[in-house]
Amino acid sequence: MDMDSLTIDQLMVFTTAVDAGSFSGAARALNRAQSAITYSIQKLEDQIGTPLFDRNDYRPTLTASGKALLPRARRILADVNEFRGQAKAMVRGLEAEVRLGLSELLPVAQLAPYLKTFRAQFPTVAIRIVRESFGLSEMLIEGTLDIALLVDLGLPNVLDRTHHSTVDLVAVAAPDHPLAQTSRPITSDMLREELQIVLTDPRKHSTTPDYGIAALDSWRVTDLTTKHTLLREGLGWGSMPEPLVAADIAAGRLVLLQVERWDGSDHLPRFDIVAAHYRQRPPGPAGTELLAAFGEGAFKTSLMASYM
Repeated sequence: MDMDSLTIDQLMVFTTAVDAGSFSGAARALNRAQSAITYSIQKLEDQIGTPLFDRNDYRPTLTASGKALLPRARRILADVNEFRGQAKAMVRGLEAEVRLGLSELLPVAQLAPYLKTFRAQFPTVAIRIVRESFGLSEMLIEGTLDIALLVDLGLPNVLDRTHHSTVDLVAVAAPDHPLAQTSRPITSDMLREELQIVLTDPRKHSTTPDYGIAALDSWRVTDLTTKHTLLREGLGWGSMPEPLVAADIAAGRLVLLQVERWDGSDHLPRFDIVAAHYRQRPPGPAGTELLAAFGEGAFKTSLMASYM
């Protein structure tokens, strides 16, 4: 085995073939001849001494070795991309602005300590905040965002991400709502009979099935602020991120509904929130520092001294 001659290009060809689902797809994605892709992967397999793909089927599939090595290959490429991106950014100088996407499921107050520390360390760098329930991953890929805190649900593998926090959903209604006034455990039949306020992606087609709908009658809204207001005004019941309604529950403006079962579980869904960026477009020095802080829970270093 000649591990010393492994190249970044070989790893890129390997991961691209996996993402594209075939060697021909990788050839199209990388604008190369299929023979070049096949040769590069064969050369890599020869160098590491084990096959990465099983070629007995119509399309090549990963072997056990391929599955084991794929995450490490992605990590190496991510590190290289981040190295290149940060080096370029440092040559250019500190970025003037970091474009930050924030899921509506996260209370902004929870992020204030991070942003205060960022402001102290990078006083010359502006932050542009985009607050959305949907579409943040697409904005990262399109390049209209640099980094984002978003729900880790169906995210494309072109996004590098680290865990930030977990958000619980709770079912709530106004105090005068029939579900809030019942003394019995709330059953699925009881939920079904009351109007549900549902957060929905405005880009979805009207015929696309919704999930998490328990009621026969529902209203669709496209942002959490509208949903929150309608719930507080007693127009229906619905699920909300627990941190966003904790103060309302404590003050009696909303009541926590004790739902007996929810889709076979004794609690509503929990969502992981991740700090993410587009792998092929790493953020600059300030954005990298903020991204790391979101993922690690604190700022570890200050790069500002390099620019003073």
